[in-house]
Amino acid sequence: MEFLSRGYKGLLGEKGQPQSVEITISKLCDRASNSTLLEDRRAAILGLKGLSREYRLEVGEKSLGALLHILNEDRADIDTTKAILEVLNILCTPDEQQEPAVDLGVRFTDEIVHDSANINLLLDLLQEYDFYVRFHNVQLLGTLLSIRPDRVQDCILTAPMGISRLMDLLDDRREIIRNESLLLLIALTENNADIQKIVAFENAFERLLEIIAEEDGLNGGIIVQDCMQLTHNLLRYNVSNQNFFRETSCIQRIPALLGVSLDYKHKNYEIEFLAQEWQEQKVTNTIALLELIRILVVPNNINTLNNQNVMAQCGVLKTVVELALSSNAPSSVKAHSLYALADLIRGNSSSQEFLARTVVTVPYSSQRSDSTQNLTSDSNLKSNRSSHEQVPTLPPRPTVMAIIAVAVGAEHIESYTARAAATYAFECYAYNNPNAQVALASTLTPPPDDNPNSNINTAKPQSAGSLLLSALLEWEDSEADPYVVWFSSVIFSHILMNNEKSKELARGIMIGEEDNIDDHIPLLHSIVKNLILATRQNADVRVLIGYLCVLCIWLWDSPHSVKEFLSKDAHLQILIGPITQSSGVDSRVQGLCATTLQPILLNRIGADQFVNRITRLRESPHFKHVPQYIQVTPEEEARRLPELYFEYAFVEFFKNNYEKIQRSIITDPKLTSGGSDFQGDHDSSMISSLKFVILTQEQEIIEFKETIRQLAEQLEIQKSSSEQQITSMNEEIQSLKQTIETQKSERIKLEKEHEDLFVCLADQDANIKKYRERLVELGAEVTDAEEDEGDEDDDE
Repeated sequence: MEFLSRGYKGLLGEKGQPQSVEITISKLCDRASNSTLLEDRRAAILGLKGLSREYRLEVGEKSLGALLHILNEDRADIDTTKAILEVLNILCTPDEQQEPAVDLGVRFTDEIVHDSANINLLLDLLQEYDFYVRFHNVQLLGTLLSIRPDRVQDCILTAPMGISRLMDLLDDRREIIRNESLLLLIALTENNADIQKIVAFENAFERLLEIIAEEDGLNGGIIVQDCMQLTHNLLRYNVSNQNFFRETSCIQRIPALLGVSLDYKHKNYEIEFLAQEWQEQKVTNTIALLELIRILVVPNNINTLNNQNVMAQCGVLKTVVELALSSNAPSSVKAHSLYALADLIRGNSSSQEFLARTVVTVPYSSQRSDSTQNLTSDSNLKSNRSSHEQVPTLPPRPTVMAIIAVAVGAEHIESYTARAAATYAFECYAYNNPNAQVALASTLTPPPDDNPNSNINTAKPQSAGSLLLSALLEWEDSEADPYVVWFSSVIFSHILMNNEKSKELARGIMIGEEDNIDDHIPLLHSIVKNLILATRQNADVRVLIGYLCVLCIWLWDSPHSVKEFLSKDAHLQILIGPITQSSGVDSRVQGLCATTLQPILLNRIGADQFVNRITRLRESPHFKHVPQYIQVTPEEEARRLPELYFEYAFVEFFKNNYEKIQRSIITDPKLTSGGSDFQGDHDSSMISSLKFVILTQEQEIIEFKETIRQLAEQLEIQKSSSEQQITSMNEEIQSLKQTIETQKSERIKLEKEHEDLFVCLADQDANIKKYRERLVELGAEVTDAEEDEGDEDDDE
């Protein structure tokens, strides 16, 4: 009652009448700052807390400095500390409806973070174990960090033990504190390499993996997602942290999180993945873990090759393959798995060979469609089979064939997102892998009609090549799904790209009825025939672009292929026609037609028109803004068809040869390395060959220089980061040295004061003894107690 009475009287004027808010706040601030009793100061702070929500401006202007001072002086009192932290939280919380320039939360935040001692004070208060003190303190730090991230990051980075105290909060057994601390660390590690390194070396990875394990792995809640997000922040673009993550054997813990399939037993091939339940949060957590894998193997990173090898050895690659192709996972999870698979094998010959010799089991499409018809929604998907129930599956088939089946839509259940990811996975499989290109080109045979597995659509093709060929030539169904042709065209292009042996094998493929050899035509002619028919019937432009891209790749720098193409007069007309039309033809189709063919264009079309067509192609938005890897956005997935027209590898191929293509219209083909004079003499052939070798070597030199430049940039980044870390550590050492010197000076001062006190005490004893003797001389009586006291003083 006494407390309530004091609080009430503080709101009354001299005659007991209510007073204005400004006067009340001023009195409360004065009482909080000057009252001698702790209870009075606390009561005033609680009064300010009650007014702070409605009168933020008045309370903040009059009390902010006083509150920070009291927080420093009375930090030992839990109730006072808790109340001040609550008030500061209220004052600094931004108003989303206000502009930052006039937002009171921004204004008061600036006042607090201006002095780094205030941030140090909050970090010191984290040592207090009280729940509410820690909770409000972490929330306040998070609020300050969200408004002024750079300043708060700098203060925390330079504060002694600051990051260590934040990391210790992860060990708090109270989930609310731990979860709030995770959110704070996620914000703190955004775009600050120095903080990321210190956090990592505070055993962050081990702690985060332990929390994930305690939360039941990927089956856990949003806390698992937060742990993954913090791990992403620590690893993305941070080479040293990636090394630390690998060297501390954290990569080896990834397969256990994803789950590993059971050993294959009998012909029904039980698969543990088909017994999983895919709740929405589990989908999110799994995608986050797959994104973590991709961060570690991002293309052109100095650590990628080492991380790829470790992931192949510890089973990450195998598990990702199974998740992508042998599980009942939602389509979004499969898409991210295929992207992770792509980055795991890109440019790594041993991983590419592993994929080539691996087989997977896939459930029947008819069986899977019942439980996966809502895959694209990616929410609340559950398996209706127990882990002990046999799952009908197709016979094992090569992994590469399974990837092609997903890409070309042979499964009839996968989303465009998953099909785009599968196409990118195949691109990475063929990247710098000429043996795989030739091996796949050798399987390009039409599927037989009497296939014993013909009752199963996805099993009908006997090889990866025959499956691809079927999709490539079946353009008649393009109205329903033009991406059957488009994806298969991209895959086929990567089989042929920069590989004359593959082109030779493809030229030997004949298409036609088996019982009528006379009707057989070469595959190249069959593709051109399909292009002609698709053009006449106004097929989707994606079909035309797909076929034309294949022709560009196939005919480029391949004289024998060009000769075969020109063996039919109609082939010229199908390319020249769209170029010469002034309207009614897609500019992208016109540009691709111009790129495909050089002979006789000068006379039939003209150099200006030729250059104009390929320039318009290059300036096309769909050509200019192609992402680095094939992907379908959620917005595009929601529409009927995504906006995929070109893929990155073809765009790079075109840009690299753009100048050469432009010059080719006015250059004699016989004088270029890519030209061909099949009747020419030995010298002409030798010159062309040498020119080709020189051009190839020049391209290699350019690539080597680019690699050296990238490595130099990475080295410079590492050097800069190391220098910043050394500077930070030196500053911390200097700070500690200054603290030690200050403490040493204070100790010397105390010792001097101690000696002075002894001297003063000795002087007082001498004076007392002298005065006592004087009293005796004057005849005064000295009591025994005084004598004893004098003796004791003498003893001392």
